[in-house]
Amino acid sequence: MNKEYKEKIRRIFARPRRLGYIEPKAYSRDGYLINQGLLKGLSYGRRLASETGCGFVACYNFLHFMGERTPALKVARQMERLLLWGGWIGSHPLAVWWYLHCRGYRFRVAFTRRGTERMLERSPARTAGIIAYRHRKGAHFAAFVREDGDEKLRFLNAVYGAENDRQTVGEFFERRAAFPLCMTLVAR
Repeated sequence: MNKEYKEKIRRIFARPRRLGYIEPKAYSRDGYLINQGLLKGLSYGRRLASETGCGFVACYNFLHFMGERTPALKVARQMERLLLWGGWIGSHPLAVWWYLHCRGYRFRVAFTRRGTERMLERSPARTAGIIAYRHRKGAHFAAFVREDGDEKLRFLNAVYGAENDRQTVGEFFERRAAFPLCMTLVAR
């Protein structure tokens, strides 16, 4: 084996430098993480959170809505333990569910647009959830919250930096989802 090839292999499997800085501009005014693209100062597994951290960002936003004030860095470090393949492809949808389940949250689960709509019709007026979906560039997680009596959901980190991304489930699927199947978790 030549020296260059060995060095390339070493870099691929080497543990990255542990980075733990979150840009303050990544947060909304009310404390949600809304711009994953600014998380270049935070390592998440073997990659940067700006590349594969949408799972932990969605969990952080869900917990923030539920009144838990766990720091985002702590959520990232706890979720790193659940990453497959060192986090090269990000968080697994079942890992997101398991992390929140272990913290005491129970969910209704849907796998289609219609299932998500039906589930939200039966859920309380003030609720939150996480959706794992496929968009044009790949897979993504986004948290959503619904305030009392509001028909539209506020999606967090679905569009980087959009502080007030409000839309119905139907609008979300038409604008964002490139594949009709998803995994939606809605808190009971």
